[in-house]
Amino acid sequence: MPELMPEPVPVPVSRAATTDPAQLARAERVLLSLRHSRRELHLGVREAAKLAIEAVKWLERGLSESDLRHALLAERPKDGVRSAVGFLRHRLIQKLPEPPIRHAPHERPPLPGLVECSGPGEPHLFRPLFGESECPSCRRTAAEAEPEPEPLPWRERVARINGTPTASPTEA
Repeated sequence: MPELMPEPVPVPVSRAATTDPAQLARAERVLLSLRHSRRELHLGVREAAKLAIEAVKWLERGLSESDLRHALLAERPKDGVRSAVGFLRHRLIQKLPEPPIRHAPHERPPLPGLVECSGPGEPHLFRPLFGESECPSCRRTAAEAEPEPEPLPWRERVARINGTPTASPTEA
């Protein structure tokens, strides 16, 4: 009677197999360096290798090695850390930052078409920005051609501001 062989169970591909080895090395290096800042966060090489898989997620979200190190060292429990592996695993999983938001590139509104200037002189075209009917040079020329009003004497300006009638110099 032939023996029945059980079907092989598919082995799930670990995150470490799909992650960039350079990223894993960077994350592992950060985890191993924590012992220099806090003695209680001393990890073994195997422990750091297992936790590096979670730390890579931080690096993939745009954090630098320095930012990751700072996040792991900040706000430790007041009574200390009992298990470096447990503390760091919890921190790496629970405090994982949100992925960066991908914004669509900013689109400029379409430029308006060319319009014929209604100002004096030869007909010419310009591109209005805010619905103008005259080009900037024609508007500037028209503004310079207008005479400036005579400035009011200071007593009349003050009286106008205060809202009191002014007496003309002949009435005084």
